[in-house]
Amino acid sequence: MGELNVAEEVIDSSLITAEEILSYAEEEFEKAIKSKDVLLYRNALDKVFLSMIVAVNSYINRKLGITPKSHGERRSLLRKMDREDLRAVYSDVMRTLHDEAFYEGVYNPEEAKYAITLVKKMLKDFKKNLTDYV
Repeated sequence: MGELNVAEEVIDSSLITAEEILSYAEEEFEKAIKSKDVLLYRNALDKVFLSMIVAVNSYINRKLGITPKSHGERRSLLRKMDREDLRAVYSDVMRTLHDEAFYEGVYNPEEAKYAITLVKKMLKDFKKNLTDYV
């Protein structure tokens, strides 16, 4: 029973870390939009994606005791867990924020804002359903 409490603390800590990264990224994103700083925009959006990775890794670890090491492994494990809904969101956000914004330099604030709302919703759901998350 003590081990579960430690595991819950680690998960809580991971979700707090994910929220902190997201908060910092949103501040950067707003500054980037106001200043039209494309480099800051790209970095901010990759941080948003990082916050999702931290949260999804935490979720998978809590359910399977595995910490994914790659995007492909994350998607595969979500499918294995019958969480195609999370897999689809993960893939969509990865494409928008990581592939397009960060790597390709696509500047599309509206799509970015939508992806940010998806990440925020995911984190909120993970926190709200922490007991289901075990």
